[in-house]
Amino acid sequence: MQILSLLSIATAVSALTASDYLWPLPKSVVDKNKSIAIGGFTVKSNLGNGPIAVDVASLNTAFTAKGGKASSNKFKVTADVDENNGWDIGAPDDLVGKKESYTLDITEKGATITAANQIGVKYGLQTLSQLITKDGKLVLATIKDEPAFPYRGLMLDTARNFFTVADIKRILDGMAASKLNVFHWHIYDSQSFPIVWDRYPQLKKAAFKNKDGSIKAYTKKDVREIVMYAYQRNIRVIPEFETPGHNAVLGHIDAKLISSWNHSPWDGNSFANNAMCSNQTVPVDKVTNDCVGGVAWWGRHYCNQPPCGQLDVRKQRAIDILEEMVSEIGGWFDDPILHVGHDEVNARAYGLVPDNWDVAPLETLHPMMRNFDKQLVQILKDNDKTLAAWDEIATDFGSDDVIPKNSLITLWQGPTVDKVKTIVSKGFKNIVLAPSDTYYLDCSPSARWCSSDYERNFPADKYDIPGYATFSGQWHNWTLIYDYEPLAGLSTAEAAAIKGGFGALWTETVKRHNLDRYVFPRVAAIAERFWSNTKRNDATATRLNRFRASLVNEKGIAAAELSYLGNKEGVVYRTEYCDGAGLTAPGQKTGECCFAGQKNTDSNGGPLLNPYSSHFDPKVNGDYCAIAALYKTNDLVYTKPAPVAYEY
Repeated sequence: MQILSLLSIATAVSALTASDYLWPLPKSVVDKNKSIAIGGFTVKSNLGNGPIAVDVASLNTAFTAKGGKASSNKFKVTADVDENNGWDIGAPDDLVGKKESYTLDITEKGATITAANQIGVKYGLQTLSQLITKDGKLVLATIKDEPAFPYRGLMLDTARNFFTVADIKRILDGMAASKLNVFHWHIYDSQSFPIVWDRYPQLKKAAFKNKDGSIKAYTKKDVREIVMYAYQRNIRVIPEFETPGHNAVLGHIDAKLISSWNHSPWDGNSFANNAMCSNQTVPVDKVTNDCVGGVAWWGRHYCNQPPCGQLDVRKQRAIDILEEMVSEIGGWFDDPILHVGHDEVNARAYGLVPDNWDVAPLETLHPMMRNFDKQLVQILKDNDKTLAAWDEIATDFGSDDVIPKNSLITLWQGPTVDKVKTIVSKGFKNIVLAPSDTYYLDCSPSARWCSSDYERNFPADKYDIPGYATFSGQWHNWTLIYDYEPLAGLSTAEAAAIKGGFGALWTETVKRHNLDRYVFPRVAAIAERFWSNTKRNDATATRLNRFRASLVNEKGIAAAELSYLGNKEGVVYRTEYCDGAGLTAPGQKTGECCFAGQKNTDSNGGPLLNPYSSHFDPKVNGDYCAIAALYKTNDLVYTKPAPVAYEY
């Protein structure tokens, strides 16, 4: 087997083309069937040195990492923008809606990059850095390139677990190498508000803590540093200010402004309800299996995870706080788009349905949400921001005629084709795709709700954590992600509304030590699909594996091997909310079992109750956070990966 493997690699290497070195695959590659020895690079540009300094540095790092030996034989690179129209990129907001095309021509005498603006020049230099062979030679080719879709991104959640500025910069480096151009920053959520907002210092009460007791939070300086770091790499930063759901953390400003704040149990007392028969309370000892059995499951939950709490947008003070946030913290971000959440808003948390109802109809939210969204649209308009939100805003709240049709709709729910058709039929023209069953990067044996039956059952092995629920399976592997067809089943008009897509990493189960491997190289598969819009073939895995080596060796990114399936993390991690006092906090009490990593006894050590052995004694409940006692978050830190070999 080893001999065959070596032979197959040797055969592949001997037949290499310029395209085999590149990720994402360019629109057009003309191979010149030759590589030449070089002693490094000299780069000149009519932009001057400043705008492309980061890219030139990356080019030189790639040369060294791939075995290049510096000498006086420098290879000359000319990288110029259009003399007449190429000067329109000077700040982060200038990245919006601009051309990203470039041409790269590499001959024995030198390389020439031409582009409409500095965006294309930067991409040309990135592509040039990939054409260096493992022995420091340069592959000759002519490349004409531009993306198939304008929006190619990654969403990172920094509320469930905190990631340092250095962590975020490292992720941005990998995004830039992948030609991803949007960092959707889900900054805060119910668990924490990791922003130093001087107006409301009481929010620090919810901040996670470092070992020395200092808080984990981003200052205005940190945010501006990240925005500019991203800009230097062709990446927009779109912040998400989640509202009105997932807002428990704002209760630290004023508890009266949060509906169902820290409701316990957070998933409701669903055991004692006959879900499929009628909206009536059934005593525990009378529950039967007659109507698919007397358990409401998610029917009576108050939120989708602890701690519960939704901004009570019926109160003017709540609206005022949101307006302050948009005008103050929103001003730290240059991008014209501001994402306002709107996912998983729960009518039960607002008291809009009787508590014994198994289901809270969406229609009960309509009057409140329509009134709220009218105010929110005006707040954004007053602050020169364009609305973005999760797909519920266009389908669930009766607000679709209130929301501007140029809003950006980020679609996560399925079935995706049906959702797209519905949203387009309502007049919305800008949709980006992050289907949870394909692009949610946290879906794994630690977070199974968005996994397919196949993913839940293969491989069969699972973590050995006595006393806790663990499961078999895998995450969305890179081939599943790559093979997703974003335009399948859509008409020409519907397809025109699709502006791109993004990978989404919710971090309830992700810490600093495994952040990189949860993101890379899988998000690079998304990058190629939306840059190249091509199909996977026999060469795709080889190209992606070489790109992974570049991420590891040139960017210090601890990217997972392509064969890794996300099933060897060893323990199911929880949000940092669960650390310390959170282990037994009332807000983390749960009535239902068993989520991955959940203790399979109640808070007093008692057993699960019949008929399904799926719920705890409603007088006691269980502890969602208990497993956090098995590890210490602050000990789980990023480690620079060891170098890996380039195959060619």
